[in-house]
Amino acid sequence: MIESTLCYLEQDGKYLMLYRNKKEQDPNAGKWIGVGGKLEAGETPEQCLLREVREETGLELTEYAYRGKIVFWLDPWEDEITYLYTATGFKGEIDKACSEGELRWVSFDEIPELNLWEGDRLFLKELIAGTPEIDMELTYKGDQLVTSVNKPILKKENVDVLLDKRFLRTYDFHFYPGRHYFVTSRHATEDLVALKRDQEFKAMQPDAVGCVVILKCKDREPLLMLLREMRFPTGQFLLGVPAGLIDPEDLEEENPLYVTAIRELSEETGIEFQEGDEIKLVNPFLFSSPGITDESNAMVQMTLYREEMPSVTREGNVGGECIGGFCFYTRKEAEELLKKGTDECGIYYSVYTWIALMTFVSGLWN
Repeated sequence: MIESTLCYLEQDGKYLMLYRNKKEQDPNAGKWIGVGGKLEAGETPEQCLLREVREETGLELTEYAYRGKIVFWLDPWEDEITYLYTATGFKGEIDKACSEGELRWVSFDEIPELNLWEGDRLFLKELIAGTPEIDMELTYKGDQLVTSVNKPILKKENVDVLLDKRFLRTYDFHFYPGRHYFVTSRHATEDLVALKRDQEFKAMQPDAVGCVVILKCKDREPLLMLLREMRFPTGQFLLGVPAGLIDPEDLEEENPLYVTAIRELSEETGIEFQEGDEIKLVNPFLFSSPGITDESNAMVQMTLYREEMPSVTREGNVGGECIGGFCFYTRKEAEELLKKGTDECGIYYSVYTWIALMTFVSGLWN
């Protein structure tokens, strides 16, 4: 997906608009748009903004503000994420020889009369009205706007704390007056996932790590190790994977996911990760049930090479952990669990167990 920036320079109730009429095979030909362009390799949106404005107008920005993002779903062109800015401070003289087209200051009242993309009309209306942050998705079929959707944007002042415990908090999100959405989270208000901007969201670490543990013992076929752990919300021992929360000190390590996985393997099974064993990432970040919670897990695979089957123990279990036993499955047995959708006792298992079974059965682990 293409990433780009789009900026509207503002002065005396006018935006600096660009009439695209110079480039050959320009999808924007004949349209009025703002100033901007694609991010180059290794470039941040802010760096792209400053470069594109300088290249297209000759001006240096001195005061500007991020106003949101627009996701364009484009058929037949490549989809695009555009980071939207306005600028009220700049220096220099406008370069009238812009290679993209004709630059002109246009009053807010006259902008709707221009030949604009239909989606641009929607977000320009929001910009001019002073909407502090815009998050919009526009779907096009050719040059025809098919759908437009505004994503609700949550602010800290619109979050009420209903329950605040050590490992669990419940919040009332009110995106709109009179409308509420209740969310359960491990996070304090200032660290809620819903309050993060895109770049912060993409840089998050998960809450916990689940382990796909595969044993390769001499002269035996590979085995998937699972355990039966009491999961109190269900009232049942569920077939699951060794798993645990990432500790704050783990985040200081070079690879916190691996550090957490190796510790949890030891605590929950008594098996120590050894030299010659392998560890790799299955998935860096998965939401458990995003309809009600922002809880997240990574999935890590550990392949353990042993001369004989290792002994397992529950002696390292901590806190409220209650592990009923350990199970070792061949590929054929794992396939049967997938087909049934339950364990041998007819008890349903979690989505992370399903991931472990699928990783093993599919051969992706090898």
